[in-house]
Amino acid sequence: MNDLTTLNIIFLVLSLLISGYFAGLVGMPLGPIRIFFMLFFGVNALIVFGTNLAISFVMMIPTVWNNLKHKRIDFRTGILFIISGGIIGPFFGGIISESFSQDILLFIVTVLIIVSGLLIVQAVHFPIKKNSKVNKSRKDLIASFLNLIIGALGSSVGMVLGALRYPVMINFLRTEAKSAGGINSFINLIFAFFGLIGHLLASQESGNSHFDFYLFLPLAVAGFIGSYFGSKHVAYYSNKFILVTLYIILFIMGTLMILREFI
Repeated sequence: MNDLTTLNIIFLVLSLLISGYFAGLVGMPLGPIRIFFMLFFGVNALIVFGTNLAISFVMMIPTVWNNLKHKRIDFRTGILFIISGGIIGPFFGGIISESFSQDILLFIVTVLIIVSGLLIVQAVHFPIKKNSKVNKSRKDLIASFLNLIIGALGSSVGMVLGALRYPVMINFLRTEAKSAGGINSFINLIFAFFGLIGHLLASQESGNSHFDFYLFLPLAVAGFIGSYFGSKHVAYYSNKFILVTLYIILFIMGTLMILREFI
């Protein structure tokens, strides 16, 4: 388990129980938080990325289940949007995960997470009036292309990057917050699966490990429990509360990713 101490594991499990609740609430597994702590504790970066995708997949199972049960997943968002960001992008990103500097990719992700937080702030506090003149087909195509880029970039560093998908859905596609969280959780579920497959193929090709089962198991269980209760309680909160919670989480994740550069 990469020489992690018992205290390290206990800390990670507790952090997963807490962050898992908010992950279920906003429909994304909050990978940057886990990645920060695992890298801080000295786990190899490639193992962190692959293992984090596996944890993300497990966390999204109860989240998607609860969102489906309460009819919060609107598949009218577009099959192209789902396939591009949930299958093609992450699969490709996982395969090329050893082809680029991980530090550069993580820096790009950090910047995009902070920008996403600012865009959500704008959507909550300074909303722009809807423009009904924009061609829907063109809008869906642009959103799908952006989701493809998000998928490839996120998978290469072991994150589903649901945070970056939110501004596309909220600001561009004008999706309501709870519905955005629902469809995001579904995309994150299939994203994590295909991203992990890509990482395992890259691992097989290079001989470098991308997954640690003994690290995965306790964290996946904790994440599953937390996200189950978070997604179960979505109905208790307003759309605005969920969006405010989201941008606070994004700024926390962005701050942790910045701190990583100096620790």
